[in-house]
Amino acid sequence: MQTSAILQRFQTAVSLYPDRHAIIGTNDSITYRELERRAASVAHRIAERAQGPTVALLYSNTPEFAPLVLGALWAGKTVAVLPTLAPPPLLKLMAMETGVELVITSEEFLPHMLAVGMQCWIGDTSAEFQPGEVPQQANRSGVAALLYTSGTTGRPKAVALSEANILANIDGMKKATGYDESEVMLAVLPLFHAYGLTVTTLLPVTTGASVVVPERFVPRQILQLIDKHRVTCLLAVPGQYRVLIKDPTPIDSSSLWLCIAGAERLPESVAHAFQERFNYPLVQGYGTTELSPVVAFSPPDDNCPGSVGRPLPNIQVTIRDEKDEILSTGEIGEVCVSGPSVMLGYLGDPQATAQKIRNGVLHTADKGYLNPEGFLFLLGRADDMVKVSGEQVYPSEVENALETIDGVEEAAVIAFPDEKHGARLHAFVQLQPGASLTDAALRATCRGMLEQYKIPRNFSFIQQMPRTLSGKTDKRALAASGAD
Repeated sequence: MQTSAILQRFQTAVSLYPDRHAIIGTNDSITYRELERRAASVAHRIAERAQGPTVALLYSNTPEFAPLVLGALWAGKTVAVLPTLAPPPLLKLMAMETGVELVITSEEFLPHMLAVGMQCWIGDTSAEFQPGEVPQQANRSGVAALLYTSGTTGRPKAVALSEANILANIDGMKKATGYDESEVMLAVLPLFHAYGLTVTTLLPVTTGASVVVPERFVPRQILQLIDKHRVTCLLAVPGQYRVLIKDPTPIDSSSLWLCIAGAERLPESVAHAFQERFNYPLVQGYGTTELSPVVAFSPPDDNCPGSVGRPLPNIQVTIRDEKDEILSTGEIGEVCVSGPSVMLGYLGDPQATAQKIRNGVLHTADKGYLNPEGFLFLLGRADDMVKVSGEQVYPSEVENALETIDGVEEAAVIAFPDEKHGARLHAFVQLQPGASLTDAALRATCRGMLEQYKIPRNFSFIQQMPRTLSGKTDKRALAASGAD
């Protein structure tokens, strides 16, 4: 009977580094040997409580997350990782559509789950059993994890990933970077996020490395943790990097080895300010939940400015046109990916799966191109491209231009229908503290950087950009606020 391949890799790390810290929390550090005991004990408790194939996990960032995931795999279960920022009714819907009979959660979320009628267990990760006392069960469904998309283009979908998907992504990351057991990862992304599960949790613990798990994103404390634990790897969204850059806490950042911005576009101003503040480059990465999730990035010594890096070495990225024909280098089309990290599909939605995966190739709906050196450049979502007066405009290009203007902290550009021109561009602008700009000043500066049809017709100044569950700019919320 075949048991978890992820678990096997973890146990190899246990045998090699039993006394090394696997998980480092604010008040609780867990060695590899202790983590294995906790995972075995969790598996025993899950087996007592859940007979079905799937359990749901609803937890904030905490050291308990890793033993709960490993314990569920030990028990042969599919782990449906629920987004902690979703409202209770949506959480109930997610749990029900995955067919779970048990939600493993914390006291923080227990009242919400009980209120919507879900059976819950407050996850107990104490080590009461030795690994040899708890038999490992095989996962008969073939689905290791169910993760939810960010929901930027509709209701979040449940993405089914196999262990082979996840391990292929881990292997690709290791080959691309040389990541090994000496690294110290800092987990600041939500662990329910695909990056949080694969990159900041499973990558370290299947390698023998360490991961620092702060329970909250407090900039001063994050910087202190980097210094104290000599963090080498940091993966965050651009918004998190913005606040780290601004925090004045002194830090020795010389341990940093790989700093990646993911989930959305990295403004050049943020990358430049990060290098100025921490004396180390910040590079852009690219991925999507459906691809387990990493597609491309490059280390600082092999990076091309403006790109999202090179594709991982064990996947294939092609650029295709509307007829699904592969385009030549430099031609703009849809970014498509094939290889072992392509998801199994969307849970319970074969039609959406068939639209997304055609002949084994996943169509991302992102527009981009490959340069002669193999670096991938993104222009935005295929459905983001709009025509203004008959000319193609990608909002990301306008956003990049706006964010080079002194005083602009962040910009988001949305197209609204326009009878005369087809679309009108509306820019939402968050200013830097103390900055004072007018729409006339912004428009005048744009004339020196953009063609006339790319200049937003309207500007709105906002205090704070709204965010989705995964930390991306919530353009649907902006569109709703500015449609009038």
